[in-house]
Amino acid sequence: MQLEFSWRDGATLHRELEARSGLRLHLTITDNTSTVLSTAPRARQGAVRLRLHHMFLCASPAVVNALARWLTARGSAPRAAAVIDEFIRENRHQIRQRPNNGRTIRSQGTHFDLWALFEELNREDFDQPVTARITWGRMPAVRPRRSIRFGSYSSEDELIRVHPLLDQAFVPRYFVRYIVFHEMLHALLGIEELASGRRRIHTREFTRRERAYRDYDRALAWQNSRDNLRRLLHSKM
Repeated sequence: MQLEFSWRDGATLHRELEARSGLRLHLTITDNTSTVLSTAPRARQGAVRLRLHHMFLCASPAVVNALARWLTARGSAPRAAAVIDEFIRENRHQIRQRPNNGRTIRSQGTHFDLWALFEELNREDFDQPVTARITWGRMPAVRPRRSIRFGSYSSEDELIRVHPLLDQAFVPRYFVRYIVFHEMLHALLGIEELASGRRRIHTREFTRRERAYRDYDRALAWQNSRDNLRRLLHSKM
């Protein structure tokens, strides 16, 4: 049986988390449908920027304590992360449903199941669950092709698209998994607003986490192979 806890406002949750973690926090309560929890350092203010879905406003004391431990350990607290993950699973009904806008979501391909890869990455490679949707994209009508964009993430639709040419037997699983990982990072970290007003997609944190990915080197080697690119561009699907 799931227990219900009293709703609190953002200011109260802010005070509770600061008191339990000993950190200075800059808390934003969101209604996001893809990322329900994210953190980033605020170097100038010496604080941690924390974005939480509004479901956390009714979290139990145990969940708030777990979140404080997770923040203090900078994400390296498996037991606390397990408590947070369970809370999110139990409260998924509070995540606003996204309009489909007439788009067909197709994650199951002939050779690869994107949703299975997405769930595997969420479980094994992300300490903060990403809840974006994922689909194979449409085959472009323009031929012959000279280049290929392997994947993309739309923040407006909160949707990851993977190029359908990757759904072939000769494409290694580790490469498709890397592309999904790359786009999930975009969904998790978003776009950084610089003081100059410019926007940066591949932030320092993005680059750090991507290069730490275990298959980064061999995925890049496969991607940079002219033979592989030529074979993809001349595929008949």
